[in-house]
Amino acid sequence: MIGSAVGEILEFMPYGLYIVGTKMDSECNGMMADWVMQVSFKPHMLAVAFENDAQTLANIRETGVFTVNFLSQGERGMHLAARFAQPYFASKVGGPTKRGVHHKLEEIDYRPSGSGCPILTGAMGWVECRAVNFVPAGDHTLVIGEALDGRLVHEEEPLTSTFTGWNYSG
Repeated sequence: MIGSAVGEILEFMPYGLYIVGTKMDSECNGMMADWVMQVSFKPHMLAVAFENDAQTLANIRETGVFTVNFLSQGERGMHLAARFAQPYFASKVGGPTKRGVHHKLEEIDYRPSGSGCPILTGAMGWVECRAVNFVPAGDHTLVIGEALDGRLVHEEEPLTSTFTGWNYSG
């Protein structure tokens, strides 16, 4: 069957692992994303793919802003990535006891960006973006964001799915 063969090989495609931060009203949120790429130099623009039912996507649609936090290889990056591996809505992982939401920023040090989105203290760097386009892409939506600000905080090797041994994270 071709579909399963394609899915099997795509699980081996390497990705960077990032934490995308948003703010809705007074609550900050973060999610792990691995489908992130730069799409323009002038102006600097990034694209991030979100599952259509992601809380982070809903927040970006409402506020128009987000941050992309770059994680580094090693213990600090792995700790942050693991903290954000669960979806916002516990019901997305199924089962009758899975209720409520995961507040992934609890006990994580961060500060607000200019637009109020979280910048993780433990990240190797970050970019703050203004969403300029939403492109439907099957069960995901591609959000193209123009960089408003950003910094490289620690020059380190970026965390990737190859380093972690994890497959698609969403």
